[in-house]
Amino acid sequence: MSGWLEHIVNNKLLYHTIVAVVIVVVFAFLSSLVKRTMGWFARKVFAKTETELDDLIVATLQRNVRSLMVIFGLHVGLREIRKAAELDDVTLLQILSYADTLVYLAGIFVLVRVILGVLRVFINWSLDRVSDDSSQLKRTLGPLASKIVGLIVGLVAAIIVLDHFDVNIGSLLVSLGVGSLAVALAAQDTLANMIAGFVILADRPFRVGDRIELPSGQIGDVQQIGLRSTLIMNFDSNVIVVPNAELVKGRIVNFAYPHNQMRAIVKVSVAYGTEASRVRSILLDIARSHPDILPDPPPDVFFTAMNDSALEFTLIARASDFTKRYKAECDLREQIYEALNKHNIEIPFPQRVVHMKNPS
Repeated sequence: MSGWLEHIVNNKLLYHTIVAVVIVVVFAFLSSLVKRTMGWFARKVFAKTETELDDLIVATLQRNVRSLMVIFGLHVGLREIRKAAELDDVTLLQILSYADTLVYLAGIFVLVRVILGVLRVFINWSLDRVSDDSSQLKRTLGPLASKIVGLIVGLVAAIIVLDHFDVNIGSLLVSLGVGSLAVALAAQDTLANMIAGFVILADRPFRVGDRIELPSGQIGDVQQIGLRSTLIMNFDSNVIVVPNAELVKGRIVNFAYPHNQMRAIVKVSVAYGTEASRVRSILLDIARSHPDILPDPPPDVFFTAMNDSALEFTLIARASDFTKRYKAECDLREQIYEALNKHNIEIPFPQRVVHMKNPS
């Protein structure tokens, strides 16, 4: 046994190699200890906080702590082996150089993964706080924000790696700047619509399912809010694709905000000589008995005009939902028509009386 120990001690390369292996094993063992310590600390401290952000960040770090510590152990172990390398041992020095490069790249890769994990956790947590179950903010903006952050972090990591290997990145940065400017100028309309999409998703002037009126006068239900355009289904079941920039610039009427109630209006004409209070009573009784008409605010009837051939009354009520407005108005008209016939109230049609000055 002493012979083996003496052989190991006398063989400088073998001795430092064994020490390097022990270092890596120790760091791997310590990684488990650090991971458990982080878990204990998270349960004792972070679990008592009001936000879940700290718990999610610790969970992300726990998933990568073993890789980080093992890579750091490999780095220290390679430095230990390098102590045994002679200057004339070109092959060993070259192998160690390649190994250092691989360890460096692995370390950069794990660090990028940790940074991306933390940033994505923060993005999802932030979007959860400002969105609700019916909002498309997280579903639409979350993946895009993650991709943009991933692209930026990856680009920075690539620049750091190239700079580490003494690669001139000045020309590359200039090329990227010029290329970005060219892309921005060529796609300015698309970028404007995307920025408007961010504004709509964040400000939420309307949501999916809301009924809105466009500046052109078209009315429809919002089907989907995308980054470039918004899809609106009109009453003919046709989809209207509206660029987001137009929606941000124009005046939009949202019939579903701040509530889904919508006014129902029915105009009724009766013959001259009809008692106004009687007509008012009939219309109010019909409106109050309709299941889709809200009792508060109560429906009301107004004597709005004395036309050439008829007296005009306007029934104004509040439908419980904007999707029930047209059906409620249709039901009211049918019931009013039947009630006026039942009470022998004439519904006149346009007529003109002509007086002959010279009958012959």
